[in-house]
Amino acid sequence: MDKEFLYDPLLDDELLPDELFTSQVAQIRTKENSLLSDQDINSLMQCPTYEDCIQFLLDRGWGPTDHDTPEELLTLERDKTWALMRSLCNDQQMKAFDIFRLSTDFHNLKVAIKESYAQKDVPNVYKSGGNYPIELFRKTAADNDFAPLPLTMMRAAEEARDVLFHTGDSQLCDVIIDRAALQSIYQAGKATGNDLLKGYAELKVAAANINIAIRACKANKDIDFLQRAFCECESISVQKLIAATRNGLDSIYEYLETTSYADAIDAIKESPAAFDRWCDNRMMKLIRPQKYNAFTISPLAAYVLAKENEMKSVRMILSGKLNHLDEAQIRERLRESYV
Repeated sequence: MDKEFLYDPLLDDELLPDELFTSQVAQIRTKENSLLSDQDINSLMQCPTYEDCIQFLLDRGWGPTDHDTPEELLTLERDKTWALMRSLCNDQQMKAFDIFRLSTDFHNLKVAIKESYAQKDVPNVYKSGGNYPIELFRKTAADNDFAPLPLTMMRAAEEARDVLFHTGDSQLCDVIIDRAALQSIYQAGKATGNDLLKGYAELKVAAANINIAIRACKANKDIDFLQRAFCECESISVQKLIAATRNGLDSIYEYLETTSYADAIDAIKESPAAFDRWCDNRMMKLIRPQKYNAFTISPLAAYVLAKENEMKSVRMILSGKLNHLDEAQIRERLRESYV
């Protein structure tokens, strides 16, 4: 492994020639028929009880039912998605999907460092489904030896741990690791050479930068914090965003008016949840044309993203039913479907 990359350099023309994906794309087009449509999501919303929602999902191929919580059901559905991808792709091809699990890896690294600092295990904070086993992060953090990790992750872990153990500054620890996660996602997207995956990485990093700017402006963070937190990408100028952030919310909105995210401003002003929904809907618009691209890995990647988007909506509905939320509160958070 080249430790300058989070994973092996990905997907050049020699690694994933287009003709390899014609049969896989044909199979994924069939699987798209099982995705929940906007009409299905509306029907799920209309179910009177949580139990009725579960039965609706079982009838649509979700399950089985021996799971006590919505999160367990969703985890099973995610596992089924990855099992499908492994059935369609060889090991080398599966590396294209590493990018989707990077956020989970860096989250688990952050948790492991904080556990080491607190010297106690914290239950139910790790996330499953990353590229690396949770125990690897626990061991490297406990041993204060991050050499087994890829270089980008190793450097971030060493710096974050040093900051936390010497200053107790948990927020700065988060900033260091979160920025490294964004850098790795962006690097992985670029390395694939695939338009969909590059677009995914671009939107992921740009949206994170915008969220950081809004929160930092409201918290009156200094320039040192901003320079540490933002991650470079093509569609957002970090230097212009820093200057705007220091001048106030209106300056951030004025800068965004000059970017491709101008139509997100109303959602940003409404709430963080509304902006997250805007980002997910924009991603659906980005990936929908890929279902007709029969000679690349893009339709498979689009299916993974569509399934994640679907699960977000299902999670919101199930949680809303369990907590007796008003239907309007749930609907305003629902994403557009892929199909």
